[in-house]
Amino acid sequence: MVQVKNIYGILIAGFLVLCMLMAGCTSQPTEPVNVTETPTPVATTPAAVTTTTTTPAPAEEFAFNETNNNETVTLPTGSKIIISLAENPTTGYSWNVTSARGLSYVNDTFFEPETGLVGAGGVHEWQYLAAEKGTAEFSAIYKRSWENVTENETTFAMAFTIE
Repeated sequence: MVQVKNIYGILIAGFLVLCMLMAGCTSQPTEPVNVTETPTPVATTPAAVTTTTTTPAPAEEFAFNETNNNETVTLPTGSKIIISLAENPTTGYSWNVTSARGLSYVNDTFFEPETGLVGAGGVHEWQYLAAEKGTAEFSAIYKRSWENVTENETTFAMAFTIE
């Protein structure tokens, strides 16, 4: 009887370790970025060839954080969007992000704190492109992946009007 309890205990501990490892192995799905090139206009004459090159305006970059929660922002198409939120994955908490059509996912990175303290939180940064004209939304919920949503979690949301 004691051996059966030990086996059950080992199985439960193994299952919990597996759940914790799987919770740390999540990532944002990647989406292809549609980049179209504008042809360079070339004027030709019988006597000489003249090339006219138009330099596109640099894409604007917009940065947002917790202070922008529940805001609606208007951006030009092609703008780079950076959203930075405090995160402490050592506690099991992380941001579960959802983004709507119109935002093209580029990258996300977790920046560890510079303090060197064990268990200190850092910053998670997501990069998107304002790819399509219209409206788009970014939302996130800060929770442990293995826990159910209780409506008491910290949330972050932004709406974008892309022109």
